[in-house]
Amino acid sequence: MSANDNYQQMKRILYLLLPFILAAGLTACSESTEENTEFANWQERNETFMRDTLAHANRAVAAAKAQWGDAWEEHCDWRVYPSFKNTEGGVTTWQDSIAVRVVEHGTGSGFPLATDSVRVSYAGRLIPSDSYPTGYIFDHTGIGTKIEDIMDSRYEVTAMMHAGSVIEGWTTALLRMRIGDYWRVFIPANMAYGSTATTSGIPASSTLIFDIRLKAFYRVGSIPPPWK
Repeated sequence: MSANDNYQQMKRILYLLLPFILAAGLTACSESTEENTEFANWQERNETFMRDTLAHANRAVAAAKAQWGDAWEEHCDWRVYPSFKNTEGGVTTWQDSIAVRVVEHGTGSGFPLATDSVRVSYAGRLIPSDSYPTGYIFDHTGIGTKIEDIMDSRYEVTAMMHAGSVIEGWTTALLRMRIGDYWRVFIPANMAYGSTATTSGIPASSTLIFDIRLKAFYRVGSIPPPWK
């Protein structure tokens, strides 16, 4: 077979394979597009989500105060707290405040200090997205895979940590929790990991949603007893 015959045969083979090559390329492009849309406009979406959540919480609190006065907390499950770093009581924005929805009220007295150790169960997730309608769970205690299982008091597993050594949004919440409180805490990126992505699957500029139950806290110098 001459060189020209070889060339013509290769061309025919290429023409036969071309539709399959193009189809594979289109599939790859489609998959790539789907992957990109999961976190498309992520910063904007997260900022909007946090602003809307805080606005909803503020409206609920204002309505409860207007109707119930000083007893408003007994009739409203929403709270808005400025960062614990805002010790001067200055003006705050959506970037340095957390929103809280109280899921269960605890009966403990007193609050943790930033220097205390705390025992908690928790689950952390991102805002809802295409693949995760209730938010991707990036970290949690226990072995469950659903929020209701992870936070079920009958089966939950706890973790120990220092109240002042976690992200700003966590500390802000912990310092206002009583033992037994179960809160859903909405934390703006500025009080979490900011513009930095983490190895645990948190993209940059992420609003974080944490379900947290405070089980116990221990003052500096005390020895935490064994946990059942």
